[in-house]
Amino acid sequence: MRRLIAALGVCIGLGLAAPHGAGAEGGRLYPSGPPHGVAYLRFANLSGGMVKVTSAAATLVLPADDANRLGHYDPVTPGNELSGTVDLGGKTQPIKMTLKPNEFLTVAVTDGGGGAPRVTLMRETPTDFNALKSSLVLYNLDNKCGEAELVAGDSRIKVISGVIPDALGRRLVNPVDVALAVDCGDKASGVAVKLGQMVAGERYSIFFFARSGAAPQVFALRDEMTPFRP
Repeated sequence: MRRLIAALGVCIGLGLAAPHGAGAEGGRLYPSGPPHGVAYLRFANLSGGMVKVTSAAATLVLPADDANRLGHYDPVTPGNELSGTVDLGGKTQPIKMTLKPNEFLTVAVTDGGGGAPRVTLMRETPTDFNALKSSLVLYNLDNKCGEAELVAGDSRIKVISGVIPDALGRRLVNPVDVALAVDCGDKASGVAVKLGQMVAGERYSIFFFARSGAAPQVFALRDEMTPFRP
């Protein structure tokens, strides 16, 4: 246990993820923000079907497979209201959001009642960065999980804990390859997290979610950011 604790070197910290097949039809959803004081926006498809996000400028398509369900963080102008529509299986949900300077926003799309999309805005403002550490964030999008936690090893050492539904928790850890799992406070509910060897200075997102009538799932990926373009 001591070795595992030392390897993780957990300390409180402060997120980003890459779709290789997802893409925007006709360009960016929203105008790129300024190079300084910019905000960052991304979309995550945690539903069972293809999601389309449409703005006045473009349409972003997010398939339901793990390789493509998470979009890059895209720089946007803070203070401007951004609007659009989320489409899941022909059922739509309007969205409106305004980001603050230096804020990171993940728009998570899950299965709602009657097959309609459920949209959750997950906001975060970075407060720390350590080039020698890896940053992990846990998103709890399972309403039946009162407090999600990220644990390490067979001893279930808590890395991140107390994450209520529709919230997130973040920590900095040493960049190691360690067995991780997400559970709701007991080993029986644990779902393995596959991250592999973490890299210093990188950020990783872990999503814990459940579809209607299905067991909880975990999706984890290294975060990616779209470069600023004027």
